[in-house]
Amino acid sequence: MAPPAAPALTAVLLTKEEEDNIAAAISSLAGAVDRVLLIDAESTDRTVARAHTAAAAAALPCTVLLRPWRHDFAAQRNHAFDEVTDGWLLFVDADERLRDGHAERLRQAVSELEARSTDRDLVLSPRIIDATGGGTYDRTRRILRADTRLRFRGRIHEQPFHSDGSAPDSVELDVELIHHGYHPDAIAARRKRDRDGALIERCRQAEPDNPTWAFYAAREILAGGITDRTVVTRAYVDLRTAVSRYAETDLTDYERQREQEAYGLLAELALRSGDRTRVDEALATLRRDGRTAEAAYYGTLVESGLLLARLSGLVDGLDQAALATGPARPRLAGRYAELRALLALASGRYDEVADSYRGAVRCGAGAEVRSTFAALSDVLEEVDEPPLTSRSPAPSPAPPPPVPAPESSNRTS
Repeated sequence: MAPPAAPALTAVLLTKEEEDNIAAAISSLAGAVDRVLLIDAESTDRTVARAHTAAAAAALPCTVLLRPWRHDFAAQRNHAFDEVTDGWLLFVDADERLRDGHAERLRQAVSELEARSTDRDLVLSPRIIDATGGGTYDRTRRILRADTRLRFRGRIHEQPFHSDGSAPDSVELDVELIHHGYHPDAIAARRKRDRDGALIERCRQAEPDNPTWAFYAAREILAGGITDRTVVTRAYVDLRTAVSRYAETDLTDYERQREQEAYGLLAELALRSGDRTRVDEALATLRRDGRTAEAAYYGTLVESGLLLARLSGLVDGLDQAALATGPARPRLAGRYAELRALLALASGRYDEVADSYRGAVRCGAGAEVRSTFAALSDVLEEVDEPPLTSRSPAPSPAPPPPVPAPESSNRTS
């Protein structure tokens, strides 16, 4: 009996002024997909022309649909379901590349799942690797059947859901897309923070009771490096109100998208506010809602910060005493300088360590500091390896995993 024919796989790319990225994105898909569908938001540069050229070079049929930008990524993506009615859809961002060697792995996974699962609403999740070394994202839900009943929801950070807001079953694939758009320079050049902030605000206005949008608004505060305490405190209060909704039993998966991350973000905002009352309030919320690990982490972070401040204060105390009492006997002066060097090292005042150590050595002391340096050097030598910013492809394609229970969390896009 002949094996079932491989299902058609269409790559869907949303574009708007992507002439610098589109050719590389399409070229990386050669051998992985059967055709390309470009949904272009009326680009005025050479995006469309370069897409056609790259697709022709990769021997891929390319269809371009011009669809005006209506400030809604979900609507753009959902347009693909009107155009393609057979096989599967792979949604790829224009600044992403399929990792070399993963084309066959992708085809095999889709073919296996097509043969093994009759669930038309099953979604597949390749990993997204941040090219700048910022992280790996799973539960991405980027591959869907063309005849699925699922549709993307959310003007931004869009994800597929059933009409009742429930999340579909998801399978994680050992397939990687490398994302090049998270670099700070790329974000600044395309003014992504302004765009994203405006879209999030539209979502908050349309769905004021959805905790997801308070989460994303708060995350933009941290990602943007905003330190204005009034702004940070307002975001904290909004997120605290949103988090309280997670206690409700009738929330949909669509509304619970960021529940797992929201508690940690609440604590981060409390810390940035600089208000100990809010920090204690956030920690109490974490403990109340059973977020034991987060509560332990942020509680320890607060206490360690206080301890470091205390250690730094001890350094200042030594300096004040030295000024008040004048020169000490050489032996005491050596021990004094050695203690100061160790406290400066422990409290993070690294630029002061060397001078204190030299002062200790001049007085015949410093052995404890040298011992500490030697121990730290041994640790650094043991762990000093090149950072892994992305995974290397496996030697051979891995078999597709079994279909698991439904997932309800999403990637951080």
